[in-house]
Amino acid sequence: MKITATVLAVLLSTYVAQTSDSHPVKKDKRLGRYPAKVYDLYQNQIEKKPKLLGEWSSWSPWSSCSRSCGGGVSQQVRHCISRPADTRFMKSRRRRQYALLSTGCIGLYKRIHLCNTQDCPGDRDFRYEQCAAFNNRPFKGKLFNWEPFYQAQTECILNCRPRGQNFYATLNKTVIDGTPCNHPMTATGKAAPRGTRGVCIEGYCKVS
Repeated sequence: MKITATVLAVLLSTYVAQTSDSHPVKKDKRLGRYPAKVYDLYQNQIEKKPKLLGEWSSWSPWSSCSRSCGGGVSQQVRHCISRPADTRFMKSRRRRQYALLSTGCIGLYKRIHLCNTQDCPGDRDFRYEQCAAFNNRPFKGKLFNWEPFYQAQTECILNCRPRGQNFYATLNKTVIDGTPCNHPMTATGKAAPRGTRGVCIEGYCKVS
């Protein structure tokens, strides 16, 4: 029967001093002393955790920059490759051990860096250009001249407003990678200090 972490926690919390016929308890630095039976169950769960069997491919070449000026994004990726093993001639015990192996990999599958950071000629905003690209596309049967709508909470979604109208629409699920944003998050998921430059990458505002 599979013992869940919750059951183990209950067993540990309800344990009282051992009687005279109990045997010595092994010591674990993280968990302290507790009944040997519970200790064995805990160790058994650890041993059953899948071990990684996958390995990373080589990094791909850097992609072309998403912008010709104004700060674009280039990226390279790699793939997790499983390492198959022939289990036909393995003993039953080894086959069971192999079943506990995972095909996962640890680490980043994508790396990104800024490129073409020189200023673009003219003063037009990059987000404005993305909205204007929809000017000749009917929206609910009508044509509009679109401009950025900046008050929406999600900066890295392409929200635009028809000029002279009192509504806005989401014209694309994400802006183009490299689009500037004002509230970036760090790699740890925390808000960056105010004034930190941010760019949208795959729909998220990140530190540039």
